[in-house]
Amino acid sequence: MAESQQIKEGRTWYSKANRIVLDIAGRYQIDPYKVASVMSALSPRNKWSQNIIDTDKVCKAWRSGVRAEEIKVCTFHTNKFKAFAILDDKVSITDKSLKTYNFVRNIAFLDPTAVTIDIWHLRACFDKIIKIDSASIGRVAYGQIKALTLKKAEMLGITGFEYQAIIWTSIRK
Repeated sequence: MAESQQIKEGRTWYSKANRIVLDIAGRYQIDPYKVASVMSALSPRNKWSQNIIDTDKVCKAWRSGVRAEEIKVCTFHTNKFKAFAILDDKVSITDKSLKTYNFVRNIAFLDPTAVTIDIWHLRACFDKIIKIDSASIGRVAYGQIKALTLKKAEMLGITGFEYQAIIWTSIRK
C-alpha cells in the first residue's frame, strides 16, 4: 500500500544513514559501530536531522577531550552521558536490547539479517491494538516479527531493513 515516493525513500533511508555514520567515523577515527551506537543513544525524542548534528557534536567533543558536561544535545542528559560511555568503552549496545541492537547493525553495517522493529512497525502489524506509549514486545514476538519481515522482504527482492523502512515511511503518514 506504500506510494512510490515512500518506497523510494524507504529503499534508500538506511544507505543514507550508513553513509552518515561512515563519514562521522572517518572524520574522528571512531569505529562505525560506536558511531551508530552513539546515534542510537541520542535518538530518543530527537529529530533525525538533529540526531545527526548531535552525533557529530558528541564524537567531535569526545575526540577533542571535551567532557559530556561541557556540551549540549537535543535529547535527555542520561542519553548524552550514555553516548560518551559508549565512546569510552563503558557501555555497549548488545542483543539484550533487540530494537536498538538491530538499528545499530542496520546503520553501521547495512546488516541484511537485522530488522528494527519499532512502534511504527508494530502498528503496521497490529493496527490500533498497539498504543504508542506501550510498544514493548518480548524476545519471542520480536523474533517472529523479524522473521516474517525478512521473509516478506525476500519475496519482494529487497532487504529486511529496506522493507522495514518502507513500512516506516508509509505508516507514519
